[in-house]
Amino acid sequence: MSHPSESNTFRCRYAHCTATYRRKEHLNRHLASHKEERLCCPYCDATLTRRNVLRSDSKIQRLCNTKTNYLYSDLLRRHIRKLHPDMKPPTSRAVKACKACHLRKERCDGEDPCNQCQRRKVICSHPDRQESARNECTMHPTQAYTHMDLVEPALNGSSWVGQEFVDIYFDQFHPIWPFLHRGTFKVEKEPCVLVQSMLMIGLWIKGDSDARRMAMAFHDRLLSAIQTQRAQWYIAESTPHGNKDTPCHMVTYQSILLQVIFSLVVAKIETPFDLNLRCELPASNYELLTSLARTCRRLGLFYYPNMLARHEVFAPPALVWVSVEETKRFGLALYKLCRLVAPSIEHATVYKDRGDLSNELLNLGDLEFSMPDPDEVWNASVETGSHNIRASPLQGAGKNSSNPDEWISNALMKFSNSSVGFDWI
Repeated sequence: MSHPSESNTFRCRYAHCTATYRRKEHLNRHLASHKEERLCCPYCDATLTRRNVLRSDSKIQRLCNTKTNYLYSDLLRRHIRKLHPDMKPPTSRAVKACKACHLRKERCDGEDPCNQCQRRKVICSHPDRQESARNECTMHPTQAYTHMDLVEPALNGSSWVGQEFVDIYFDQFHPIWPFLHRGTFKVEKEPCVLVQSMLMIGLWIKGDSDARRMAMAFHDRLLSAIQTQRAQWYIAESTPHGNKDTPCHMVTYQSILLQVIFSLVVAKIETPFDLNLRCELPASNYELLTSLARTCRRLGLFYYPNMLARHEVFAPPALVWVSVEETKRFGLALYKLCRLVAPSIEHATVYKDRGDLSNELLNLGDLEFSMPDPDEVWNASVETGSHNIRASPLQGAGKNSSNPDEWISNALMKFSNSSVGFDWI
């Protein structure tokens, strides 16, 4: 066999280097070793200089004792697995697709959530990461929970880790904001947007960093979905006001209220009060609140005769009572929230110029109903509550809900005075 001729040999052009190669690509790879920074294995003195071993990527955690971030290839991973079996290898370049992208056979960027799932407004799940999280979680159980863990079991009837956070919601949040009827609440029958909003609240109240991080993730996704579906729940100004045939999406309104309450809780951590002791909401959340208030006003949602007119004549009294009480308590909660928030300076300037700043949120004049029935009935179990409702449907102690003189809206007429600028009611 003949040896290669001088013309077929590729020599290194660097001084004092006598390396020769028979293939050009091998020479190119060798030349890279003269140019690139030599990096060491984080667990031994082995050096890695080949170009296909690593590349720059600002998203990967910092390599020990270096100033540059790198995404390692399978070559380094094999080195670590072979020589350092007890050590954790760095992230691979090969990113596994999330569950949704895998099923749709779409390219996934591997983020959590990925861009494709964000665009489609669906939950992004990485089963391999979920399993890893379950195995590694020791100090904080919430670290093992994922969005799919908190949602899917509610649909298939298996053991559900999210029940803990629903219980936290009803035990700690519900006594302060009691606008959901616990006696008739069934997780498996409630719409996802409401259940996930409750999970968000429960996760935040739980308090550890992982739970609150997940609560913020729920908040961001649900806000995005609510804004995307705005045309389905928002009542435009051109819609006839108080029309009982206009669809009333109460569950969506309750979910929006939970989202705005949550945003207020978060905002109070970062934003000071104004001189009225109200907290400034981010512009997008404040706009969501005003849209909800306008929708409820245009629906005539808090006008007692409309509450009854939305039900058939022969509807079960207990069903009508729960619906009316939920609407009343939702109205009081929305009014309470409107009293706690303030618009951003830019938002307030726009509305002040148009002269309708005082009318964009709910006021007492919008609450055209009497006070809700006693908490004893509202918080009773299904059996006890049904008996009390049948005994006195749609009637509270000592009041007639159909009598306008008993309505909360009368307080505005009795106590407001346009000549007194004191903002107190």
